[in-house]
Amino acid sequence: MELAYKIKKPQTIKDFMHENNVPHKLVLKDGKQLIVVNSEERTWNDSVKKGDTLRLTIPDEEIDPEVIKEDIPLDIVYEDEYLLVLNKAFGMPVMITKSHPTGTLTNALCHYYATHGINAKIHLVNRLDKETVGLMIVAKNRFVKFLLSEDLKVKIDRQYQAIIEGILDAKEGTIDLPIGKADEASTKREVLMDGEDAVTDFVVVKEFGLKSLIRVKLETGKTHQIRVHFAHFGHAVVGDPLYNPKYKAGERLMLQSDRLAFKHPITGKDLEFSLEMPADFKAYMARFGG
Repeated sequence: MELAYKIKKPQTIKDFMHENNVPHKLVLKDGKQLIVVNSEERTWNDSVKKGDTLRLTIPDEEIDPEVIKEDIPLDIVYEDEYLLVLNKAFGMPVMITKSHPTGTLTNALCHYYATHGINAKIHLVNRLDKETVGLMIVAKNRFVKFLLSEDLKVKIDRQYQAIIEGILDAKEGTIDLPIGKADEASTKREVLMDGEDAVTDFVVVKEFGLKSLIRVKLETGKTHQIRVHFAHFGHAVVGDPLYNPKYKAGERLMLQSDRLAFKHPITGKDLEFSLEMPADFKAYMARFGG
């Protein structure tokens, strides 16, 4: 993979690398630095000026040979040579597990990569539950994923819309309660004082038939975070088979990752994506007078 940066200020390449979190060893091949500025080879100690284009070649990755490649349709809303953003379908597991060795997003992406000449492993920047639909970011190299990681305090604006049971007393607020597993053998999470930090911002958008449509913004990204936080207060997400005691077989989880915004880790461009509310969400609201 080639990384192409547009230089914004004069500085040494070494300083540029440091500011952009590029490890020295990442651009070494057989002991040689693979750095090109405006078509000329340069070294770590050379300088660049505003307007230059600096290119780095980093090693390609191999698609995991143990993953079964499956031709499953993908709804890709954005793609470039570094990453893609897709709309994950309902009922599709993201990761391969013992219970889901096939039919996952990972299987589908491996097939897509193989047929489109993308030499990379699958690097999921954010993950969604099997029952949750919506936007996900996939990096095409572990370095690109690193640049989008929380370790670098990268700000990814992740927003959801959900339909929950009941009417909230507070019409907006923040839930700051840790989440963990009380039973390691279970997939369920709950609010635990010795759990991991989890922060969820919310605002009520509409109330109808003892239900509420809410907009949620995640400050952290813990497994089942939205589902656990609202269930903890007796306002479980509609159609949640794990946390909603009113769940009925065949119901759809009313939770959608509908907005993502972040700065591109290579180009620096501000990217923003949004989805319309799914038709079945609209139909459910209409059924209850929403």
